[in-house]
This record gives sequence, structure tokens and C-alpha cells, in this order.
Amino acid sequence: MPDRIVFGYSFEERLDKFLSNYYKNRFSRSKIKKAIESGSIKVNGKLAKKAGLLLSNGDIVEVNMEDEESIIDKIEPVNIPLDIVYEDEFLIVINKQAGLTVHPASSNRGEPTLVHALKYHFKTLSTLSGNERAGIVHRLDKETSGLMVVAKTDEAHKKLSDMFKSREVVKVYKAVCFGKFKEESGTINLPIGRSQSDRKRFIVREDGREAITHYKVKERIGMFSIVNVSLETGRTHQIRVHLSHIGHPIVGDKVYGQNRWKGIENTKLRSFVKNFKRQALHSALLSFFHPVTKKELKFVRDFPEDILSLIEEVRKYY
Repeated sequence: MPDRIVFGYSFEERLDKFLSNYYKNRFSRSKIKKAIESGSIKVNGKLAKKAGLLLSNGDIVEVNMEDEESIIDKIEPVNIPLDIVYEDEFLIVINKQAGLTVHPASSNRGEPTLVHALKYHFKTLSTLSGNERAGIVHRLDKETSGLMVVAKTDEAHKKLSDMFKSREVVKVYKAVCFGKFKEESGTINLPIGRSQSDRKRFIVREDGREAITHYKVKERIGMFSIVNVSLETGRTHQIRVHLSHIGHPIVGDKVYGQNRWKGIENTKLRSFVKNFKRQALHSALLSFFHPVTKKELKFVRDFPEDILSLIEEVRKYY
């Protein structure tokens, strides 16, 4: 059950500051800020959308956060192979493999992550996000593959974070989806929030946070479509939630896929798609100006072998 706290002061105070003081021996201010961003905190029954929301006397704050119990005090390096696309003294660009979680959390305790691998391969990583997220500027879902930028220095981390917030970083994803899109391109502008019935899922909801997704159809193959997707916002599971909501879930998505494989007539193809091990989503393009040298950097990586094999299998039947 969430904590229910009544703000009982005569003065106004920022939500994040109030909760930091209230939970000073339990949750850090950065964790509270992330909880607000992920939709885990409500004020007067509505999702809090800003850490700087001012609380007034009588406001009711609902907090739904799990204790992390000191996730990992010391993260030991683990020799996990990495596809390193670019490296200099300030940053690294990697092509992350599917199945690799980005950083340690209470839900994956004991599981080697990208952070463990980064600590093995690189002597220096930024520390702005703490030891358990060393170098991590942005994330990809565990089963999403593709391009990510990692910061070596705090200076690069801060500047990259600001660039992501101001939408100066161009990211394009590629996905294999169910169904034929009616339009060649479009924009999904629907707010996203955490599901109240399942805290691990996110859904389109009126009181959610703004979420804008652009898509462009690259190819239609029978009952499947290959699309390019770009984001204006970076909500958790945004692409997966939005595409599923408009009736085009990503192939292999066990959470938002709606079991669309059941509609495939051919038995062999139906079995292949049903057993595809992860969502067919890939971060294919990453472009930005270097935070220190100001040089324009652009990286492109096509679908990995597993998704290419999926597309090849689909082509056999259409």
C-alpha cells in the first residue's frame, strides 16, 4: 500500500524537497525525483508531473516506492563482451545487446548488468548518477538492443543530460510490428502513466505524463510492418505502449504484445513468432554534437541478427 501523507504546513514547499526531508533516512532526493518522473507519486489523487510542484496546507501526497535496501554498495567488474562503436576521453557509444539490463536495481539484484561490464572495460566513468549507474546517461529496456551513449566524465554526463532534456540528441528506433498501418507516417500524442493494477506496466491515461511518438512506415510484409520511430519525450516503455495502444504492438513484446501471434494462419510462422525471445525493437540511429569538442557525431546500426532472421522468416510466407 502507498504511504499517504498530509502536508500540514502553512507555507508552500516543493514536492521533492518535502519528500526528501520526510524520507531523509530512506530515499535520496534523486530517487524521489525519478519516482515522480515515473508516475509513482500522486498529489490530491493526481499524478505529480513535476518535482517542483508546490505543496499547500492540506494537500495529500501518496507515495508508492519500494525500498532498495542498499542495492549494491560495491559493483564488481564483470567481463561481458561489448560492441564498442566509438570511444574518446569523454564518452563511449555502444551497441547494446538484447538481454542486458542497463543498471542494477532491486528487481534484478545479483544479475550482471551493463554497468558491471562498463566497469570491466573502462577505467573511468562518470559518477553523477551514483555507483550503481556509473556512466549511464540514458537507458534502453533490457530486451531492446542498439545504440547508447555512456559518459566517462561528470562534465560530459551533465552536458549530455542537458542535451537529452532539450531534445538536442536525435534517436531513431526501428521496430517490427503487427498489422498494416493505414498511414505512411503519423504522431501519437497520448499521455502515459503507470498502471494501477500492475505497477510494472505503463498505459495511456488522461492523468499521465505527456508522451509524443513519431513513426514512419518503411515496409509492409503481410500482416507485419517495419517502422522507424522517434521520440519527443522519453517515458518508460513509451514506444511499446504507444504502438500497442494504436493496435500495432511490437513482435515479441511479452508485456504489451496482446498475443497477436494467435492471428497468424501459417502454423510454422505462428510458432516462430510466438517463440521470438524479445521485443523486436532496436535503437538504430544516434546523433548529437559532442558535449566537449562540439564535433557532430552520427552513428547507425541496423537490426541485429535475431531481428533480421525474424524478417527473413516472415518474408517466406508473404
